[in-house]
Amino acid sequence: MIFLLALSTSAAFSFTGEAGPPMLKMVYGSRALGMGGAFSAVSDDVYYIDSNPAGGNVQKVSQLSLLHQEWIEDTNYEAIRFSRGLWNRFFIGFGFTYLYIPFTYFDECGYDSGASALISQGLGVLNLGYKLSTYDITICTNLKVLYNNVPSSLLEARYGSNFEDQNYLLFAGDLGILARTDMLKNYIGPEPSLSFGLVLKNVGYCEVIEKLPTEVHAGISYRPIRPLLISVEGVYPLYEPVYGAFGAEYDFWKKLFIQGGVMLKENPVFSVGVGYKRRDLEINISYSPSLAFHNMVSVSLNFFIGSTEEMERQKRIEAYMIVALEYFGEKKYDEAMEFVARVLELDPKNKRALGLKETIEKKKNLKEKVDNFNNGLSQE
Repeated sequence: MIFLLALSTSAAFSFTGEAGPPMLKMVYGSRALGMGGAFSAVSDDVYYIDSNPAGGNVQKVSQLSLLHQEWIEDTNYEAIRFSRGLWNRFFIGFGFTYLYIPFTYFDECGYDSGASALISQGLGVLNLGYKLSTYDITICTNLKVLYNNVPSSLLEARYGSNFEDQNYLLFAGDLGILARTDMLKNYIGPEPSLSFGLVLKNVGYCEVIEKLPTEVHAGISYRPIRPLLISVEGVYPLYEPVYGAFGAEYDFWKKLFIQGGVMLKENPVFSVGVGYKRRDLEINISYSPSLAFHNMVSVSLNFFIGSTEEMERQKRIEAYMIVALEYFGEKKYDEAMEFVARVLELDPKNKRALGLKETIEKKKNLKEKVDNFNNGLSQE
C-alpha cells in the first residue's frame, strides 16, 4: 500500500518487520525518547498513555501536553495528550496523534507539476486506569482507533479509475500493569525507588492489515539515589525480532533534567534529552542523531493544571517526614509522633507516615515494658 511503502524507510531505524502500521510502534514523548524508549517502568508523565497505560496519576491534577516530532525525512507528527486523576483511585486519559507526509506530483518528464497532496494517519487513544487500594499497583487499558488516509487524487494517479481502497480503520487495545515500591530505598523522598512495568500492546483488528505490531514490553526502573533514575526494558514483538532499551535521567534541584538512552535494535538508536520544569510548566527536548536520515528532534510542552496546590502539600508532607525521622533517630518518640500526626492530617493514607507511626508505637511500648521491668527490679 502506498502509505506503508512511504514509511518503509523506517526499517533503517529498526528491523524490517512485517507487522504494521509503524505508527503503532513509535515511542511518544520527548522525555521517553531521551531515555531511549525505556519508559514502561517509569511512565510518570502524561506520555504514560503510550509507554504503559497503567502509569497515570490518581491525584486530582490534570496534565496536558503538546508535542511536535520531526521523524524521518519529511515525515512529522503532532500530538496532544491529557490525563486526570479521579477520587484518588481512578484516572482517565485521552490522546490524539496526527502523522503526515507531504507528497509532490511530478510530470512525465520528472518535473515538479506544482500539485501536492498530504498522506496522513490519525491515532486516537482512550485511557482508563485503576489503582489498587492495598498496594501501589495500577492496572489500565487503552482503546485505540487509527485512520489511514491517502488522497483520492493520489490513488487515481497510481491506480487509475479502479483503484483499491487505501483508506482504512484499525482498532486495537493495550493492557498495562505498573507496580511501584520503596524497596532498596537509600534516600528520603516521595519518589518510589523501584518500579516494574508490564504491557501488552496493539492487540486488535484491521481488515486490510494481516498482522498488527503486537508486542510485550517488560521494564524495571530504579533510583539508587534520589536524583538518578535508571531504566531498562525488553520488548518481545510477535512478528519481529526481540529488542531492548536502556535509559537514565539525572535531575538537578528537581528543575533541570538530563536524559540519555539507547534502543538496542539491529541498527541501535541513541538519544539524549533535556527538560526544565517550573511550577505548572515543563518543557522537554530530545535529539536522536542519524547518519542515514534526518536527525530526529522532539519537543513537548507539558502543563500541570491544579498541581501547584498539590506540590505545596507534598513539600509540607516531605518537610514533616524529615523532621519526624530526625526525632525518631534521636529516640525522641513523642516529638516524632507529633510530626507524623501532621503528615497524616495532610494525607491520612500516607504509607510512610503510617509505617513510622506503627514503628514508634512499638518502640514506645517496648520502652515502657523495659522501664516497668527495671522499676520492678529496683523495688525488689
